[in-house]
Amino acid sequence: MGRRTIAIVIFVFGFLVLLAIGFLVLTQQGTPAETPTPEGTPEATTEPGAAAEEGAPPPGLPGPQETLPPMVEVVVSLQTVPRGWQFTEAELTTDLRLRDEVDSNVVTRVEDVVGKYARTDIFQGETITKDQLASDPTLVGVNDFGPSSLIPPGFVAQAVPMDRLSGVAYGLDEGDYIDILITFIFWKLDPEFQTFLQNSANFFLESVDDEGNIQLIVYTIDVFGRFEELPTGDLAHISPSELQRPVAISMVIQNAKVIQVGAWQPVPPVAVATPTPEPVEVAEGEPTATPGFIAQAPPTPTPTPPDVLLVALSPQQQLLLKYALEANADIDFALRGVNDGQLYSVENVDLNYLLDRFNIEVPADFGFTVDNIIVTVTPPPPTPEGEVQPTPEGG
Repeated sequence: MGRRTIAIVIFVFGFLVLLAIGFLVLTQQGTPAETPTPEGTPEATTEPGAAAEEGAPPPGLPGPQETLPPMVEVVVSLQTVPRGWQFTEAELTTDLRLRDEVDSNVVTRVEDVVGKYARTDIFQGETITKDQLASDPTLVGVNDFGPSSLIPPGFVAQAVPMDRLSGVAYGLDEGDYIDILITFIFWKLDPEFQTFLQNSANFFLESVDDEGNIQLIVYTIDVFGRFEELPTGDLAHISPSELQRPVAISMVIQNAKVIQVGAWQPVPPVAVATPTPEPVEVAEGEPTATPGFIAQAPPTPTPTPPDVLLVALSPQQQLLLKYALEANADIDFALRGVNDGQLYSVENVDLNYLLDRFNIEVPADFGFTVDNIIVTVTPPPPTPEGEVQPTPEGG
């Protein structure tokens, strides 16, 4: 095949391709293009010639949208809180709930929860209800779960005896903060016997009678002092005139919380109301029954003053307080003001503190002193009426 023939074949093939392309272009221009249906627009289902249903929207228009159910905001806990926890805005948020599922017990405002105390453990994401909250922390401890709900985190509670003087004249109440004043009494001990000084001394003496018999005599000196040689050359025993005087040292435990005053008493059960007796109808002419003797209720006994106090402290401070109780130390309580949680720098008080703090000079030893003169004047008895008082002799 020659070159001329190949060129003719290529030309014919190209011409046919151009014809095919032109035919396709003309065919597409003669057919109307379909407009794409926007997303979300319902397609018309009515066939040509068929009547539209009554109340149906015209083809190409959106239908009526569904109405959302009414919602309401409720308060939800952002974290798990234990019972007795005081709420702040940091632990609270709001969430939407169906109005039909929210009853009157559900809290709908954060402001109604801030500052309240949890009666029960509230978990993360839980809807808060009114019966889970308490305004007074004492209600949480006394009425629901006992004193444990009032103990701050990291503290433990211990019972301490109290009376009218040590208990601030019975002015303490649950939730107060107090300082505990402790006075220890220090006594001197014998290092070897570990007993209080002064010691006793036993002397073994031998007595010989006229016949030469030896008799052993035990002579006890209690309290034993010391032997001194007098200027006359005689030996004398010098003993103390009174018992040993102890040394008192006072200290303070600050900012203890009062959990309970007096013995714990559980909440009594709710008393059932006594039904009112119905009047009995009396027939006409019959005598009216006389009511019998009605016993009067006994008088209410006077409550016994509390004699025990439950205080919350750190474990280390509780050990110190327990040691003070077992050492029979003197314990008193000082009531703090409201919202006064300040810790003060306090020095332990003893005799040296008094001398240094108030610049007291110890007086020198004198060989004499001044004593007061006490004269008791006894007036004469009154003279009865009609009697003449005798005149003293020489008057």
